[in-house]
Amino acid sequence: MNKNTSQTDFWRDIIEVIDSIYSAALFDHWSTFTDKVAGITNSNKVSLSLINQKNEAFLLYSSNTNHSLAINVNKKNLEEEATILKQCARLSPEDLISANVLLTHCYYFQHVIIVEDVAYQMLFMMTKGDQKQIYSETELATLLNLLPSLITSLTAFTIQKDTLNRLSVLQQTIEQGSKGVILFDQEERVVFVNQFMQSYLIKNDFMKIVNHDLVLTKHYENIKFHQLLNKSSDQPFVEINSMTLDNNQGSHALIFITPLSKPLHCHSGVATKMVTVNFEQLMNWSLIANEYQLTNKDLNLLKALYKNKKLTELPLQIGVTINTLRTHLQSIFRKTQTNSQVELMIRLSMYKI
Repeated sequence: MNKNTSQTDFWRDIIEVIDSIYSAALFDHWSTFTDKVAGITNSNKVSLSLINQKNEAFLLYSSNTNHSLAINVNKKNLEEEATILKQCARLSPEDLISANVLLTHCYYFQHVIIVEDVAYQMLFMMTKGDQKQIYSETELATLLNLLPSLITSLTAFTIQKDTLNRLSVLQQTIEQGSKGVILFDQEERVVFVNQFMQSYLIKNDFMKIVNHDLVLTKHYENIKFHQLLNKSSDQPFVEINSMTLDNNQGSHALIFITPLSKPLHCHSGVATKMVTVNFEQLMNWSLIANEYQLTNKDLNLLKALYKNKKLTELPLQIGVTINTLRTHLQSIFRKTQTNSQVELMIRLSMYKI
């Protein structure tokens, strides 16, 4: 991971882009997603398309360099992308646990979505534009972590494209992940809570719903949240406000507040704002230690690195020399079959509970 990129910032950026994926699936505004991916990965161009393989018609096309509707995509656009594609390395969700991904200046991901016997070809492509500017390990890890949510959301988007059943899309895209979703009306009353959030409200100490009002446990956080919620009424729906919560046990939650581009009719009212809540998951350290046969010293070093500690800061804390720490780190790489701290952190994310 880059020296200037903390573990918290890394996952916060990913969560924010995933939120834009869900929002795009709801409101068919994919340019927000491609813009965010381009910004977070320093890409010259990012494009996303869905093509009906039977009649070659575009169901979706979006690019950070071209915000045209799919029906306006011309032959020149396609020829340019075909030229870029020849230089790209292919990505796969399985690459998350693989060390064999080449660092290069251009990547693409393809996937086929089948809806009612109709096949749609998905193409997600990104490039730095210059072969001398390659993607960093952090940027590559970001792209790989987006793929599962992108597949899920595009599948739901494709199914619902003709019916425009937006609440159904919301439920399909959000409830498949560990994400809380709360919809508010213009008066900031809660009108919809997804199933994950309903179950989490019972056991969390961050917030609760009282008489259709979301109340954060800490008074100053509650004031800030409602200020942001009120502020979102006057913002374009592409703008997202966020805040971080913490509790007495040292756990965290991330809240994102997004104004909706169109009113969404729910059973309890008309929603105009969406709040997503991402709860920090606990790491199953005992399972990690048993799975990879880690020693206590290995595990202590792993925990420190996970807390975003730099290797050079740890000799005094752990009571060993920097060379000994490097030896332990190489041992951890070997046991976990990883080759870098970025890949190691991605591997750890698979053991959250």
